[in-house]
Amino acid sequence: SGQFMSLSAQKQRLNLLLTVHSGVAFCFGLCAFLLPHLFGFFLGEEWHGSWRWNPDDGQVKITHVVIRLYGALIFGQGILTWAAKETDDGQVRRWVVRAYAVVFSLTTVALLRAQFTDSTWHALNWLNILLFAALAAFYSWFSVVQPPPVFEGLGKVSS
Repeated sequence: SGQFMSLSAQKQRLNLLLTVHSGVAFCFGLCAFLLPHLFGFFLGEEWHGSWRWNPDDGQVKITHVVIRLYGALIFGQGILTWAAKETDDGQVRRWVVRAYAVVFSLTTVALLRAQFTDSTWHALNWLNILLFAALAAFYSWFSVVQPPPVFEGLGKVSS
C-alpha cells in the first residue's frame, strides 16, 4: 500500500507539472502572439518611450514576427501538454516528458551561449535562463529517475 501511495504521489506530481506547464504555455503563448512588443526586450529591443504595435524599424518588425511564431508554438505546446496530462497512455506521457527534457535542456544551452557571447542580451534574460533550466531539470528528473508506471495516467492502476 505504501508503494502504491508513493506511485500515486509521483503520478500526481507529474500531472501537476503538466498542468502548470500547460497553463503557463497558454498564457505566455497567447501574450507573445498578440503582444510581441512585450517580449522584444528579451531579444535586445530597446525602450523608446512607448511600445508600438507597428514599429518603423524593419529589424523590430522581423523580431515581432519571430516572437509571434514562437508564441503560436508555445500555445500549441499548451494543447499537447494538456492532452498528455489527460491520457492514461504511459508511453505517450513518457515520450512527451522526454521530449520536453531535451527541448528545455537545449533551450537553456542556447540562452546561456547567447547570454555569454552577445552584448544585446540583458541581465533580465537570466530569468528566462532560470525558467528553462528549471523546466529542463523537472522534466529530466521524471524522464531519468521515475519508473515506467509513474507515466501511466492517474486513472490507470499498476499491478
